[in-house]
Amino acid sequence: MTNIKCVLFDIGGVLVDWHMSWITSEIAKRFEIKEEDVINSFRQHLPKLDSGKINESDFWKNVGIDTDSSSLKNNTESLWDTYFRKKAVPNKRVKELSTHLKESGLTIGIISNIEQVTHNVVEDWNMIEHFEHKFMSYQIGFSKPNPQIYEHVKEKLPFNENQMLFIDDKKLNVESAQTCGIESIHFTGYEELKSELNNFGLI
Repeated sequence: MTNIKCVLFDIGGVLVDWHMSWITSEIAKRFEIKEEDVINSFRQHLPKLDSGKINESDFWKNVGIDTDSSSLKNNTESLWDTYFRKKAVPNKRVKELSTHLKESGLTIGIISNIEQVTHNVVEDWNMIEHFEHKFMSYQIGFSKPNPQIYEHVKEKLPFNENQMLFIDDKKLNVESAQTCGIESIHFTGYEELKSELNNFGLI
């Protein structure tokens, strides 16, 4: 008999098929920058964007400065909206699976590294309206794999840590959650997720 009462999903890479390389590639092409330079700048500034410490405009300005791109530095377009809408694909099977878990009596929630723009896009797609708890990094002030985001979740939810199960496509995030006492699944695909959930006795 499983002890799990709450299942927490990541968005990008789980509920939505999305890879960061898709936007770094597009930005590199459009602004004629080496993609390696874009990636290095993302590593530095994305945690600040995800945790709400800077806004999208400041993010692109910083990337433009790092990559010596005046056009990107002075960009006013919401590039996250443009390229997330263009490249990301809602994973409707995972959404249906989450709905099934909720209908079976489990509480479902989200822990996501996300900023305001892509949060709005996912809301537009009606992918997360049925989740009872939503922990968005830009609203909390911490992003995964920082253990503080999981400690925040544990404080806010009415469950013991051993009653929670977290699903994420990034192994580092999974390992961080596990160090905080939250059982976790490394998402590698829909069928694999179903098998893992079956092992926990949840489906």
